[in-house]
Amino acid sequence: MGSPAEAGARPEGHSQAFVLGANHLTASVALRDRLLFSENELPDFCRALLQVPGIREVVVLSTCNRSEIYGISTQPAQSRALIEKIWGAGKQVSEDEIRNHGYFHTQGDAVRHLFRVIGSLDSMVLGEMQIFGQIKDAYRAAVDASCVDFYLNHLFQAGIHVGKRIRSETSIHEGAVSISFAAVELAKKVLGELKGKTVGVVGAGEMGELAAQHLHKAGAAKFVFFNRTLATAQKLAADFGGELCLLADLDKRLVHCDIVVSATGAPDIVISKAQVQEAARHRGGRPLFLIDIAAPRDIDPGAGEVSNAYLFTIDDLKNVVNENVTLRKESSRQALAIIEEEAGKVDGWFQALDIVPTLRSLRDKYQDIAEKEISKWAAGQPEETRQRLESLGRSLLNKFLHHPTTRLKLLGEQGDGKRASYFTGLLFALEEEHGREERQLEANGRKEEDAQG
Repeated sequence: MGSPAEAGARPEGHSQAFVLGANHLTASVALRDRLLFSENELPDFCRALLQVPGIREVVVLSTCNRSEIYGISTQPAQSRALIEKIWGAGKQVSEDEIRNHGYFHTQGDAVRHLFRVIGSLDSMVLGEMQIFGQIKDAYRAAVDASCVDFYLNHLFQAGIHVGKRIRSETSIHEGAVSISFAAVELAKKVLGELKGKTVGVVGAGEMGELAAQHLHKAGAAKFVFFNRTLATAQKLAADFGGELCLLADLDKRLVHCDIVVSATGAPDIVISKAQVQEAARHRGGRPLFLIDIAAPRDIDPGAGEVSNAYLFTIDDLKNVVNENVTLRKESSRQALAIIEEEAGKVDGWFQALDIVPTLRSLRDKYQDIAEKEISKWAAGQPEETRQRLESLGRSLLNKFLHHPTTRLKLLGEQGDGKRASYFTGLLFALEEEHGREERQLEANGRKEEDAQG
């Protein structure tokens, strides 16, 4: 009769979860860059961490905004100092820099930190979706490198579940919270599907480039870059596989653009109402979407009065962003409630582990009794009778131990595992059995020594 899966297996020692890291809230960009790990560096670093006394498991998450080490240790405080030493030496960063510009959490605080990160509540942009995939990748890499076992498997699987719940039960990931992405959302509302649309980008600055990136991800296929000098916009055109035109060519090329993003540093109007009217006249009623994200304005405000031309300014986009940020903040409260609920389950799971050895001892003792009784009564009986007796024994054992097992696990989850284990040991004489086993092992050892002597 086999042992039940519910008892599980737990590594020895009083292991605790911990996280040591630095992020955009605690460290400068320069320091974060120095602490960053490349994909090739991670396996050796993880192996080095597993050599630290007390450390059993590790997962390393390293992105442009954070580098974090999640682990399991029997002595977290000592492990922290040694990790800081190894990390600092490998990156030419002093241990004091890591300690002064980082953070260290253990057990419940570490669990809640992971859940906040995976739910994107701890991100530079609240609700951004990229971190969820980054954590899953870090976890898979640690699994592949055999750096994850009993504890972190459970913790990261729980974290992934939290991330999925937050995605499905809140609106924290919805709505644009950047000017360039807000422009894309508005474009979709006006034009519908952006696949196959032609985008004209006026100016070679960062805002125009960001808008182009978002439009490209949304499906826009063709890009035309307009600038006063071709050399300045050459790299942009190469990056997007687009055409390069002088600003002077805008009159004749505007008609072919479905979306125009203007973000120059010019002091005067760059695109006039007359230019937009002329382009619209030759577009056969197809809408022309104009995005002016320059300050001062690039596009004549009157362009928005042209039939089938839709003009949005940076103020319009800021209003969209502000509304979405407010919605995300409201959703973050729902996300925090989910995190607390799920973290409470993990807390209970950790506490319940104290009762596991007692559950195993209890079942082992009564399984041994059952097997001896079955062997006694099955002696000389046909094989079919023996099998029926074994089946009956398994069924009775499971029924007898169901309520004690359930109640003991509940006591463990409530934090009373050690006390429950003590009294269970007394009531069922488990300590006596354990002591007898130890005495027998010692006696066997002495016999072997005498024989060898």
